[in-house]
Amino acid sequence: MHVPPERPRPMTSVAYQLQRAPVGVVLVDASGRVTAANTLARRLLEPVGGAIIGADLLGLHPEPARAKVRWLLDAARARPDEPAGMSMTLPFGTLVARVTTVEGADGPGWCLIFHLPEGLSLGDGESRPASAEALVKLPVGSGSGPALLDVAAVVHLEAEGHYTRVHTADGAHFCRLPFAQLLRRLDPAVFLQVHRRHIVNLHHAEAIDRSDGHWALVMAAPGRPRVPVARARVELVRRRLAV
Repeated sequence: MHVPPERPRPMTSVAYQLQRAPVGVVLVDASGRVTAANTLARRLLEPVGGAIIGADLLGLHPEPARAKVRWLLDAARARPDEPAGMSMTLPFGTLVARVTTVEGADGPGWCLIFHLPEGLSLGDGESRPASAEALVKLPVGSGSGPALLDVAAVVHLEAEGHYTRVHTADGAHFCRLPFAQLLRRLDPAVFLQVHRRHIVNLHHAEAIDRSDGHWALVMAAPGRPRVPVARARVELVRRRLAV
């Protein structure tokens, strides 16, 4: 009688299951610190707050989102049998997040699961949906009719609430387009997000400043403005600028 070979047992460790998850997953201990995260969560959160394992969960989110994350944790703690959920807008788009209370060796903790925005792609640290049309002009100004600014003239962009401040050699301009939308529609070969609030035009990068122990890009514009580089983005900047 032929006995088929025994199939290898699938790995059942938490780490393996997290890496296979099709959504962002983060495990948080009772003190609010991250104990495990899958690849999607790391790619999404580390550009904001640096390495996430062992970090405080709230510190990994931009300030406007922290109150919502705190509410999710409090809601899950208050009703451990009912997962709490909400949508929240971050620099890279709108996420749908759910938090469930879990029991760990050191007491209750949380499992945070978030679904990525439709069409969002996380490749080499960049977030660009393939369907977005590249911008060639930026509408700036808030008068009776916006001026159309050549994208090549943009030195760097800065998130400002729900809108964006566009910096050029001629000064700063107000743009009603959200920072996240600009990030998706600007050419990723030229424009690089170096910080949760900053995108630079690599064509205008003039030097790298490491004098204060942190990285910053010096831009070719009047006053030689310095744009901060988040710690989690340093390696990406190194690769793109071959330094």
